Amino acid sequence: MRNTLYAALVVVATLSAPPLSNAAEITLSEAFDYNAFILGDYTGYKSDVEGNLAVGGNLTVSDFDVGLQLAPDLTASSLYVGGDISYVNGTIRNGQTTVSGDMVATGVTFEGGINADGSVLLTESKVNEGDIFSGATVSLQSAEVVEGDVAASDLVQTNSSINKGDATLSQSATLVNSEISNGTLTANSVSMDADSTANSVSAIATLSATTFETIDFDAIAAEVFAQSTAFGDMLINGTTTYYCAGETHCTADSVDGIVFSGNDAINIYSIDAEILSTGNKSITYDFSTTSYNIINVTGDVVELFNTGFYNTAFDGQYVDNDPGIDYRHDGTYTNNILFNFIEATELNLYSVGVKGSILAPYADVNFYNGHVDGNLIAASLSTPEVYLTNETGETYLAPTGQINNYSFGAIHVPEPASIAFLLSASFLLLRRSRLECEA
Repeated sequence: MRNTLYAALVVVATLSAPPLSNAAEITLSEAFDYNAFILGDYTGYKSDVEGNLAVGGNLTVSDFDVGLQLAPDLTASSLYVGGDISYVNGTIRNGQTTVSGDMVATGVTFEGGINADGSVLLTESKVNEGDIFSGATVSLQSAEVVEGDVAASDLVQTNSSINKGDATLSQSATLVNSEISNGTLTANSVSMDADSTANSVSAIATLSATTFETIDFDAIAAEVFAQSTAFGDMLINGTTTYYCAGETHCTADSVDGIVFSGNDAINIYSIDAEILSTGNKSITYDFSTTSYNIINVTGDVVELFNTGFYNTAFDGQYVDNDPGIDYRHDGTYTNNILFNFIEATELNLYSVGVKGSILAPYADVNFYNGHVDGNLIAASLSTPEVYLTNETGETYLAPTGQINNYSFGAIHVPEPASIAFLLSASFLLLRRSRLECEA
């Protein structure tokens, strides 16, 4: 699946040379089909990814949810992992789970099925509706498959039940104090103790192999790298204004306000990581909600914290977590914004709610006590051990940042605006960012 943004630039991994014009269209990498796409490992706790999550390396999480805001679709996966999964407490919602390695899950509810090329160990866990496929062994320890089949090389079932489905094993099945109540158990060898039951048992000589399918992480990664580079090569046509109250000259550490302004269907900005990393500042978006806005960030290390986001489209600050209002917006004011970290190898996000998507293919992201309203595409994601203090003086471990289910490009550009932009694109001029100071 590809998202195409009209009135922008065609960007695909197969391009031999990145064009610099802002005309034509943007074909987004498949990574943008995922709420979060992490090329390497993902480590987190006490948080969630509201949309679908793809992790090219290993996923290690606890007290964690995936897929809350997805439309229910048990034919597709909410979670894809290219390595192994270690999951303690949480729920995979509105879809299946697909893992290329081994899965170990404790206290996890799977609303859909599980597809694993390696082994699957479920302890005190539940699969509500869907099959479990494993290229190795499925172990159920005090676990329940409510409705769905199990297919694997071996099944080890202890204090567990398969309530409505068949179990088909190419080798062996071992049941201890367990049951397969409304399906057939088929295996070359079966061992059941006196406390175990199966509705029907049959033996087979061979079992046809089931093909394991997942997404092509390597191909998507190649697209992501090409995408970030091409965005970075686009002409700057937006204006970046810096403000520093009480100063006669703005320096990187004195900036307390940044405004991104643009009047075109697609606006490109550039900002240095040192300035963006200044704390206790505001960022204001001054452009149409039907435009696309790409903010290219240069620099190896970025720290984004204690930053308030404003938008002139509604003449105020974004509001989050206010119990007195419906604080969850519809994406109108965030789906047209992308921060492209074209050089960053380290991105630290904390105590901030980022309004817009993040593309940081080379960056190891350290993310806690905050959220991103948009896609998050990065090299890896981890959560440092940081303790915070609440209003009552109690200390607690800062949770992994939340990734909310908004998506760059999910906006509607009126047809006349697109056509007008295409006709005028050849007359774009490079406009340098200017520095302004307030007395």
